[in-house]
Amino acid sequence: MLTAENLTQTYDGRTVVQNFTFEFPPGKIYGVIGPNGAGKSTLLRLLSAMEKPLSGRVFFQEKPLVEPAPEICCVWQRPYLFQRTVAENIAYGLSIRKRNRQVARRRIEELLAIFKLQELRDQRASKLSGGETARVAIARALAVQPQVLILDEPTANLDPGNTRLVEKVIRRVHQEEGNTVIIVTHDMFQAKRLADITLYLSGGRLIESGCSRQVFGSPFSEETRRFINGEL
Repeated sequence: MLTAENLTQTYDGRTVVQNFTFEFPPGKIYGVIGPNGAGKSTLLRLLSAMEKPLSGRVFFQEKPLVEPAPEICCVWQRPYLFQRTVAENIAYGLSIRKRNRQVARRRIEELLAIFKLQELRDQRASKLSGGETARVAIARALAVQPQVLILDEPTANLDPGNTRLVEKVIRRVHQEEGNTVIIVTHDMFQAKRLADITLYLSGGRLIESGCSRQVFGSPFSEETRRFINGEL
């Protein structure tokens, strides 16, 4: 289980996350929505221990998370790929974890297939389109079968075809492997399609959280309702 207790973060005296407390029970997909500047991406960096909070704590498996853990993999909005081939990028995490070569090879082939990257397996990362780069980055994160997958706008600026493919794979791997997924998205329809639980952040605060059907259908907060309806 991943748990945040009273997380607060400031930049240059400006509070971007304030007293965020939430438990992320395992095996669910969580969507994080909110306006620009709500603190969504900062929250992901705190949850993954990529940043240290000004105050508050994160717990993973009931232990304080003070540095990035191999069981938690992140894909950021502008992912960085190694200047290697597609297959070598996907294989990277498996190689540093010294996974059995035969098992690793099967995993790489599986991910190349489900992300429709077989024909690009020997393509250098610098030659990939934005959609292809996003697919490779998510495949690389999934290769090691993380317990927690953190995604920051994984389909930002992707065409509808790539967006549908990425969503389909996230859902499929989640169902087959039972990982926990935390996804920040500006696409509320995406959160509604994918997430079991949706969190709405505004001004660095958690305004509302709950079953996605309830949050989008009959939110408790008037601010949430106005945001979903495009009134903010």
